[in-house]
This record gives sequence, structure tokens and C-alpha cells, in this order.
Amino acid sequence: MKQVYSQDVVDSFIKKGFLLSPDVFEEKDFNTTYLNLVNTKILSKEKPVVIGSDLLKGISKRGISGVNWIEFEKSKVLCERGKTNKVYNSFMELMFHEKSNEEQTVPVPVSGTMKLEEQNKNSPEQIQIEETSLENEHSLRVVKSYGHESKPRELKDFVYHYKSRYEFLRKILMARQELQSTVSIKRAFSKENGETVSLIGLIYNKRKTKNGNILVNLEDPTGNINVIFGTSLEGVEFLCVDELIGVVGKKHDNFLYVSQLIYPDIPEKTEIKKSKQDICGVFISDVHIGSNMFMENKFLQFIDWLNGKHEDKKMVALSKKVKYLFVVGDVVDGVGIYPNQDKELTIPNIKGQYDRCAEFLSMIRDDIQIVLCPGNHDARRIAEPQPPLERYAGSLKSLKNLVLVSNPSWINVLAEGDFEGFDILLYHGYSYDYYAANIEPIAQNGGYDRGDLIMKFLLQKRHMAPAHASTLFVPSDKGDHLIIDKVPDIFASGHIHKSSVSKYRGVTTIVSSCWQYKTDFQERVGHHPEYCKVPVFDFKTGETTILDFE
Repeated sequence: MKQVYSQDVVDSFIKKGFLLSPDVFEEKDFNTTYLNLVNTKILSKEKPVVIGSDLLKGISKRGISGVNWIEFEKSKVLCERGKTNKVYNSFMELMFHEKSNEEQTVPVPVSGTMKLEEQNKNSPEQIQIEETSLENEHSLRVVKSYGHESKPRELKDFVYHYKSRYEFLRKILMARQELQSTVSIKRAFSKENGETVSLIGLIYNKRKTKNGNILVNLEDPTGNINVIFGTSLEGVEFLCVDELIGVVGKKHDNFLYVSQLIYPDIPEKTEIKKSKQDICGVFISDVHIGSNMFMENKFLQFIDWLNGKHEDKKMVALSKKVKYLFVVGDVVDGVGIYPNQDKELTIPNIKGQYDRCAEFLSMIRDDIQIVLCPGNHDARRIAEPQPPLERYAGSLKSLKNLVLVSNPSWINVLAEGDFEGFDILLYHGYSYDYYAANIEPIAQNGGYDRGDLIMKFLLQKRHMAPAHASTLFVPSDKGDHLIIDKVPDIFASGHIHKSSVSKYRGVTTIVSSCWQYKTDFQERVGHHPEYCKVPVFDFKTGETTILDFE
């Protein structure tokens, strides 16, 4: 017999964002204590929308985490309609059945535990894919790759995007010794003149004063304040709008005169990571297949070298150590990217360009694992994060040793036993144009040709596009995907068509050159491309060599 229930019980669930299935009222002694179970035993940030008796019975026995609740509820609807109960039963077994070790290796529809081949079958609305793997002799895991989230954007998405960035970077800054006594901007105004004040805030705007100092309007959730930086202060020339910084200075009336400037920055690595395995990884970008400027013969020479075909025995020996190839965007020239591009294409349609690309990559020996992320010339939205190549890249998806990831994405290689492996951040670099032109020390020291300076700048900011106008982006209720939320071992980019390798605080920064001769468009905008330079990273020594195939 169905028990009598209180409207207060229903209301308490609704206030927490849960709907109740009618079958829960069949449960004996159903009351608000179950609400506490739902909140405490479902360990993931995301929660189910509808609570049924199946969940109540399960969570009373054990906690659950990592479930894709949208897919779970879809599977339940299909089961209730009598269409199929296979997926629903898999979810229930996963969440509440104690499995043997052998059973636990079977791929199941849970966010973050699928093999790569299952990942592509999953819902396209899964925004973040974590801990997927490409089975091979040498470990490779796609730690973070971002899918396409198909929904209209609202004001709250932008608010959450910036709030999540603010909170994450603020925690980093709060850990700094100089900022232990930080107060809010509102409280700073109550301090006496001459008193030392520590603040953390976003740069709303900046300008130079008549005396040559930098005047910045700093804001936090409580208000804003004008702060003045002397030009002799270290790091002040690298300030950019919209970034989060920490400052220490003396208050005077409604101003703060800064004596210390603190960026989120990355910590210094005390030891360079090295693998016991004698293995190398190769980084390329900006191949631009389909352009009449594509250097096909040189690219084929590069593929020959990967396959051990070279006159120099040392080069052959080096090629045999290569087990990873990272392609960091703009693998094809695209269609309609810049004015009159159609006159410079040998392959005029985008699918044909990707088919030709697949032909080239299929020539590479099978034991090299290939990771490919898109760039601004590829057939994806230009707004970041860019999802992995999908609609026109069917021929690429057929390659068994290739994995398509988003831009940006995080990869881990060579993890085994107690060795955590190498964390590799791939970002094509579309935001680099802005910093090359607008950050004075970069602009005056090579600008677009100084990828090393730009990447150091972004590591200091802990973000791939700290200034709002530096790149197009898509906000998400999952947070800001352009944050550099951990310290990579390798930070690899392309886009600027100029090769460079550098180190900053133990992080190897790599920019790949291009495989396309200078176009008329590049001539007009003043680019100075470099051709066929291939950085090769040795995981055993931690050193990088640049090979020249030009």
C-alpha cells in the first residue's frame, strides 16, 4: 500500500534541484533523511535530476561517483518504455554491484573510464573527457579533451566561466607568503594612510600616467581601487587587462602605491623529469595540406625519416626511438579562412583535404602513436576550446594509431609503476597574435617570432588567454577550460609558423614551424615563417633537438 507522505518532503527535494519518481513513495519510511543520503553518497559534482527507488536503495549501501547522469536517465526512459534495458542494467551493475577485478576492466558508460573506441560512441554533449587511453606498448592517456556542448549560452554561463577562473587563480595567489594578509578591496579603504595593504584583484583597465607610471584599476567582488605601479617594479611591463594579480603596497587616500607585484605563475621544478625508457616524441604543426604552398616533398621526407629511411645512420637510429607524434593544429589549410584563399588551394574542399591528410599519416609506421588537435584552419569552430575533429575527418578516424583530441588538451605518456609519466599540454596558439602585438616587452623583442616569450608569459598568468579579447571562447558551466590548472612537463604549440624550444622553471616549451611556404596573406601581415623544423623531445634525457628537413 502506498504510504502517506508530507508535501514538505517533496518541497525539500525540489529546493535542492531533485524531482521525485512516484515509486519512491513505495519505500518504507521514506522521508527527508534520504535527501541527506543523495547529497552525501553521490560524490560527483553533477547530480541526477530524477530520484527513483532504484537510486535510493543503492545509495543506502554505498557511495557512487563518475556517472554520466544524463545518459543514465536516458537509459532509464528507454527501459521504462520497453525498448531496451541493456544500458540501464549496465549502469545499475556499475553503481551498486560489487564486481570482480576481471569484470571491472569491461568498458562501461561512465565519464572518465572508457577506452578510446568507446569514447567516440558516447554522447557528443559530454563536455569533458578524462582518463581515456590508447592501447599500445607505450603508455598514452588523454587526460583532458573537451567535447561539443550543444546548448544556447546564457548570461549565467559567462558568469560561471569568469567566477571559476577567479576562484582558481585566487587560491594559487593566496598560497603565496606575500599575500597571507590579503583583504578585500572594500576593507582596504578603511585602512589608515601609509598602512601596508595586500590585495588580489582583476585588472579592469590600465594606462600610463604623465610621470610614466602605470595606473591600474583593480577590482574584486567587493569593489575597485586605483593602484599605481612604478616602471622600475619587476614584471610590471607584462601586465595585461582581465588577468588576476596580487599586489602589496601602501594606501594613500583612494590609491594604493604598489611595492610588490605577484603573478599566479608556476612553481620552479626542483628536478627535471626523466624516463627510464629510451623514447622520443616529435612535435609538428601547421602542415596546411591542400594549400598550393604545401611543401609536400619535404613532408614526405619527414615521413621517410620516421620510417627509418635516411642516409645518415644516426638519423635512422634516432627515428627508431620515436614512439609519439603530436600534431598541434592546422593540419589542413581549410576553406574560407582568409580572403581569396580559394585561389591558393590545390584541394578545394575540406573533406578532400582531410582524406589527403589521412593518406600521409597512414604511411607512418604503426608503432608510432599520433595525437592530433585542431587549429584555427581546421574544420571546427574557431572559438576555444575547439572540440576534436569530427564531421569531415572520417578518414582520419579510421587510423588505429591516431587519436583526435581537442584544442587545448592534456596528454600523459610513459606513466608506469611509481613513475607518473610526462604531462603534455597541447594548445595551437590562436591567442598568441594578441600578446605578440599588445604586450610591450614581447612586441619589442621579436613579437610574432618569439613564441618562447609568449608561452612563458602565459605560464606566469596560468592561463592560455588571460585577456578577454585575445581569443574567441565558448563559456561552459564546467568552468574555464583555458586555465593552466596544473604544471605541464611539456607545453607545445604552433600557429606562429616559427620554431622555438625553451625552458621556463623546468617546463619545456615547444613551438613547431610550418610546412607551407609564405602566402601572399602572410606577406601582407608581416609574418616571417620558418619551414620544416621538427622538435624531437628525448624522454630519457629531457632534452630537445630540432631537426631541419628544409
